Amino acid sequence: MTAHRTLPDLFREPDRRHPLWLRILFLAAAVLCFAAGVVGWLIPVVTGLPFYAIGLVFLGLASERVRRAVNRLERRLAESTRRKIRSLLARIPGSWLRRLIHIPDEVT
Repeated sequence: MTAHRTLPDLFREPDRRHPLWLRILFLAAAVLCFAAGVVGWLIPVVTGLPFYAIGLVFLGLASERVRRAVNRLERRLAESTRRKIRSLLARIPGSWLRRLIHIPDEVT
């Protein structure tokens, strides 16, 4: 039996606050993603869940309050579910994602 370290919060603490224009851009991207999620819900061929997840990430980047709420809700999930979420996120290419969220090396 191996002891697992507890995972850190999903979203990292930002080094500094984003400028207003960038937060507005993140908010606009979140609205577009949520709208695409609704379209995916109305048209059963396209699933809306990935759009909701991406929209939540953009909303977390735009608002400190949302980022803290997502981290708080994510902590309530089972450890195995939290590891599955991180392993799915680790498959997304790009270093920009690793700057935003915690993906421990043992998950990848």
